[in-house]
Amino acid sequence: ITVGNDLVRHQLQENRKWYLLLGALLVIFGIVLMASLGMATLTVIYLFGALMMIGGILHIVAAFKIFEGGYRWMWAIFGVLYIVAGYYAYSSPIKTAIILTSLLAIALIIGGVIRIINAFMLKAYPGWGWTLFSGLLTLLTGILIITTPTSPFWVLGIFLAIDMLFQGINYLTLAAAIKRVPPSY
Repeated sequence: ITVGNDLVRHQLQENRKWYLLLGALLVIFGIVLMASLGMATLTVIYLFGALMMIGGILHIVAAFKIFEGGYRWMWAIFGVLYIVAGYYAYSSPIKTAIILTSLLAIALIIGGVIRIINAFMLKAYPGWGWTLFSGLLTLLTGILIITTPTSPFWVLGIFLAIDMLFQGINYLTLAAAIKRVPPSY
């Protein structure tokens, strides 16, 4: 056992209660969001809008603080476009949900097709069937999302809810594992 390991172990044990609290809160938030997928989707849209506007402001600041010449104006234009996209998300959350859900579905369909093609390219190797299975599931998920008229109102929310739920479980599992580690002296 090294000094570094003892320091890490001590730090983990010292912060175990915070991992428990964060894990419990994330699990609760995940369950609440799962029960209200429309609100969860709206949260994703507003978060997307805020991040786009922050990105736009950062692009504009970078344009005039870091770059010179023609590149400066490219960064400034991108900054304005980011701000416009962020504003659009706030002013038209339903249209934004439809656009983002459609883009997600298209990405899943393309990813599924690529995985299926890869599976057949790997057919000579053991385990190629798992790649095929993964590709089929990804493709079917994308098709399901794009063909379900109500998907823009729940898909993004369910991804957020599941992510929060599993992050919470992850922190609770970490806290349980920390409890089983003997203390350092």
